Amino acid sequence: MFERLLVTGEGPTDMGCCKNQSEVCTGEDYQTGPVGILMSKFLERYLPEWNAEQLEFHNPESFTTFIYRSWFDHLTKEKQLIRPSKKGVKKGFIEHAQRAAALGDYAKLNAFQIAAYFHDTDGTRSEQRDDPHRRENLVKAINEGFRAVDFFECGIAVVPKPTSEAWLLCMCKAVPYQHCNKLEDELSGNDRSPQRAPKKLLAEALNVEELDREILCKIARQVDIERIDMNSFNAVRQSLRQAIKTICGKVRD
Repeated sequence: MFERLLVTGEGPTDMGCCKNQSEVCTGEDYQTGPVGILMSKFLERYLPEWNAEQLEFHNPESFTTFIYRSWFDHLTKEKQLIRPSKKGVKKGFIEHAQRAAALGDYAKLNAFQIAAYFHDTDGTRSEQRDDPHRRENLVKAINEGFRAVDFFECGIAVVPKPTSEAWLLCMCKAVPYQHCNKLEDELSGNDRSPQRAPKKLLAEALNVEELDREILCKIARQVDIERIDMNSFNAVRQSLRQAIKTICGKVRD
């Protein structure tokens, strides 16, 4: 039975943040982000009914625990859960494998059934051109980290392309939910890009000067996850479905 979700991210506008100064928070001390809300939507949609009815999906903070990246920095050094030379992890991505291993280890030790590691596919246009498989390399590193601590089946690599705002833009663009997979290649992972940054385009679509956690969460609550068809989004969907099947023995169709 699924009861508890463990997440980490880059900031308040993806997985969320803590209200207090703690590195780990849950319940009223945790402020969920838009990606945290999307994770809750996935769970509500695919958990078997007998399990879903036990959870408050309108309040993901009730079953989600958030951990800051700073927590991983000291833990990865102390435990050395995965070697820097880990086979299959491309140079430049080992820190993500180490952090995912730390997240999975913490999840196992503290009875979390699912752990989700979020990171955008960052990069300027030239960086993306030099490394066209940047997202795939990041996902592989995260998965290798979970695998190193025997948490692969329930560890979720949440890696949008290029950023999570592209997922939300899919709903908010002029023709909602249509041809959204093109956004993965057309948009930039560089927030300073004047015409291709997802944050700027999403702000324009919403007619606001700047995006914040509250605005993004409001949009995330309106998203129809069944209508978004983007490779990076579908990959998270598939990973969560597999984790649910591992935990519950079945997944809702």
